Amino acid sequence: MKRIAILNVSGQHLCCIGFLFELFKDYIIEVFIPHDRERYCEYYKSLYERSIIELKNKDSFKKEDYDLAININSHDSVNRNGIVSIAHVIQHTDKTNNFISLTPWIKGENITYIFPLYKGLKTENYENIILLFGSFGSDCVDDDLRNFINYLKEYQFYFIGGGSRHIHEFDNYPNVKQIDDKVGIYDLVEYIKKSKFILTRKTPYQNTDRYSGALGHSISHRKPMIIQKITSESYDLPGIIFDKEYSEVMDTIKNMSDKDYKKHLTDIDLSSERISENNSKYLCKLNLK
Repeated sequence: MKRIAILNVSGQHLCCIGFLFELFKDYIIEVFIPHDRERYCEYYKSLYERSIIELKNKDSFKKEDYDLAININSHDSVNRNGIVSIAHVIQHTDKTNNFISLTPWIKGENITYIFPLYKGLKTENYENIILLFGSFGSDCVDDDLRNFINYLKEYQFYFIGGGSRHIHEFDNYPNVKQIDDKVGIYDLVEYIKKSKFILTRKTPYQNTDRYSGALGHSISHRKPMIIQKITSESYDLPGIIFDKEYSEVMDTIKNMSDKDYKKHLTDIDLSSERISENNSKYLCKLNLK
């Protein structure tokens, strides 16, 4: 059986490792990391109980023992020769080595785009919750977001984790709950599962030169996203799509029937199938099958 090594020297970006477990689930996967304090590896490993996945000390890695080695963070101090690295920004790439990008916004002849789909825990039980997770602060609050929250009073808005700063203005909103501390992956998944929609950042608060983890988690857990047109079209992802402002889709969300909501779930299923097929093509290119 083919052996895959996954490297992470700094301990950063372990949240992205799930799609690699999915991509290489039929091979032996050995993960070389300094720690798993945030329990990402533990969680993703639990989703692939039939796969052979082992966690090892990062200092014991020997490239010659593996059919393929992938470095999770191209910014890490790792000898890139013969190793595929995941580039999170274009500045951490070069012209001589091979890279994976999690976004179509990072391009290059030696860069392969793979959407980070994994086997998320899916449920059709949800509450009237609109969830935004990831870095977010008062500088991201504008009149459009205020109107959006005020109009959809029947929804609870959760802003959680990932370096979010407490937004004191939201203390006066009865339908807003803020969780300032960075939450662990197990808690984050529970919030995702019980939410009805995932609210994604819009420009200019979302940079269009890097990946946002909300996209992969939402599709993997089969949750409809409220997503800007530029992001939806760039990634070819479904959702409740707005052009410039959240307020464009307020009535769509407020008046959405169960039938319409299930149509969004079907769209996610179709998108997941297409993504899985595209990601499998990458395996063929690696000649591992």
